Amino acid sequence: MSPIRSIALILALTMPAAQTLAADTVSGHYRMGDQRFELKHGVAIRLWQDAERETFGVVLGEGPLDATAASGALDPLDAIASSAPADSGTLLMTLVRDEQSLQIGSLIARPDSFSTNGDGNERVSIEAERLRGQWTKPETEFFDKTYEMGLSFDLPLAVFSDPGQPLPADGGEPGKAYLAFIDVLRKRDTKAIIAKQALAADMVEILGEDSIVEIATMAHPETAEVVGGWIDGERAHLRIKGRHAYGQTVRGRVEMKNDGGVWKVGDNALR
Repeated sequence: MSPIRSIALILALTMPAAQTLAADTVSGHYRMGDQRFELKHGVAIRLWQDAERETFGVVLGEGPLDATAASGALDPLDAIASSAPADSGTLLMTLVRDEQSLQIGSLIARPDSFSTNGDGNERVSIEAERLRGQWTKPETEFFDKTYEMGLSFDLPLAVFSDPGQPLPADGGEPGKAYLAFIDVLRKRDTKAIIAKQALAADMVEILGEDSIVEIATMAHPETAEVVGGWIDGERAHLRIKGRHAYGQTVRGRVEMKNDGGVWKVGDNALR
C-alpha cells in the first residue's frame, strides 16, 4: 500500500472517533417521588470570570433548550431553563472554580424546585472550552419522598453577546447610582433606600417600609465593586462583585432602570 493510501486510511479510521469525542452529549435521569424525567439536551455557559473565581452554568433537560435566551438576561441560567417546553423537567447547575478545583456549587430541579449542592462525588472538568461532568446520587430520603439521579454531559461553552453598548469598567452613571444605593443601605437610611429602588407604585403600601429595607439588605452585598456591564436605552445591567456583612462573597448582575433621568436599582441575580 502506498504512503498516501496509508495516510488516507488512518484519517478515515480516526476521524469518526474524533468527531464522536467532540460531539455534544447529555444523558441520565432525575427522579423525585413518582416523577421522573430523562436528560437529553443541555447548554453550558460561562457566568463569571475574574482573578479569584470562575463560575459556569449548565442546564440539562428532557426538552430542547435555547442558548440564545441568555442574551440580555439578568439571570442567563434561568433564561435558558425557561426556554424549555412547558412542564418539561430541567436541572440548573452552577460549577465554581476558585482556590479549589472545579466543583458543583448548586443544583436546582424544575418543576419541583428541589435544590442541593455538590457532595464531592461529582466528576467535573473543563478543557478546550468544553464542560464535562458525571454525577450520581443514590436514592435518598427527602421529607416524605425519595429522590435519585444520574447525569453525564459533555458540552461546549455557548457564547452569547449582551445587547446595547458596553459600560466603562466602573459602570458609568448606572454604576455610580448603584454604589450610592449600597451606601444608604449600609447606613439603613430607609427613605433613601426606597427612593433609590425602581419599585412598583403600591409596593411600599403592600410590604411596608421595614420589609422593603430587610429584603434589600438580604439581596445586596454590604460592600460592592462594579466591574462593567452594558446599557441599552433606559435600562442597564451591571456586573457586580461584593461581600455580605456575614462574609459571603457574591458575583452577578444587577438591573438598573432610568426613571425620569435618575438611575434606580431593579432586580438582581447575585450568587
